[in-house]
Amino acid sequence: MCKARLTHFPFRAVVSADDTQPAMRFLETFFRHRIVAILPVVLGLAVAAGYVLVQPRQYTSTASLWVDLTVPGNAAASAAEQYEDPSTYLQSQIQELLATRSFALAVGQSGGLISYLQDHPQSGASGLAAIPGLGALSSSGSAGSVDDRVAADLPNMVSVVTAGPQVLNLVVSGPSPQLAAAVARALIREFTSQVVTAAQSDDQTSVSYYGQQVAQAQLSLQQAQQQLTEYLAAHPKVPADGTGDATATELYEAVQIDQTSYQSLLSQYQQAQLDLANAKSQSGFEVMDAPAAGGTAVSITKKLVEAGAAGLLIGLLVSALIVTGLTWADRTARDAADVRRVLGLEVAASIEQIPGGTVTSTPAGET
Repeated sequence: MCKARLTHFPFRAVVSADDTQPAMRFLETFFRHRIVAILPVVLGLAVAAGYVLVQPRQYTSTASLWVDLTVPGNAAASAAEQYEDPSTYLQSQIQELLATRSFALAVGQSGGLISYLQDHPQSGASGLAAIPGLGALSSSGSAGSVDDRVAADLPNMVSVVTAGPQVLNLVVSGPSPQLAAAVARALIREFTSQVVTAAQSDDQTSVSYYGQQVAQAQLSLQQAQQQLTEYLAAHPKVPADGTGDATATELYEAVQIDQTSYQSLLSQYQQAQLDLANAKSQSGFEVMDAPAAGGTAVSITKKLVEAGAAGLLIGLLVSALIVTGLTWADRTARDAADVRRVLGLEVAASIEQIPGGTVTSTPAGET
């Protein structure tokens, strides 16, 4: 009977004549090709860390706003909004304005973002575009105008966070602390301008409306007074309040109703005029903490941890695929079953290498 010699690895202490389990063969392949198996993990971690480190450094500038409930127009206008915090209402206003191109360009122009991007065309590069040698490749054919970049990037640069029912924090990030602070100040100025302009427009509409109503009420009052005067002149015995005369009483009551309506509309008209005069000085909020010019550098520790976890996961996946492929392609005969499958021969005995130098012989078919 032909005999075959089996090669054993130190990892296997006992060789059985039964088929080797897939998990054991996988581990054997891993230890045979440990460098190849570990290399994808190392490369994944290195690429992830390098990707984060080459990204442009970011700085933040923070401002705190206090919403003034005493300013007309800040209270919820509908029953559904009565349970919404004033800071939440202001937050939604700022976020809606940031989504508009005209407001974003106004902030970018006032805060120096447009001029900065014109002087530093590559300052906004991030992701693959921030990697040396890949910037031109990743941005070719997709680079827009500076205005387009400002309109697209400004909403991502600004975080609007409620810190309380009446406190709102604006956090602006930028490639330099000075620019972040300048954009934060410009955002507050432009938002104030938008609020004041909207309030003035509403107040002007109210003044025009109540002005017309007062004029009509005054005309109606004059006509009622004239009718009463003419009737009393034709009936000199009737008292001025129309007592004892049905027609005079009706005319007198009409004058009183028109007088009350006129006074009410006149009061609303005067209040609208007062609101219009005060609109310029009442934005509905106050700046508690102005944006600091120094700014604060954004920590990259969290990004490194997140990128490292992603790189580790991808590296482990690639390593598992490589080891699985090597295991499947491995045709090395390690036991009696492998010899029968590969060579078509029967094994008479196998020699075990036991740690410590002891050699044992196991006849084929024995356990």
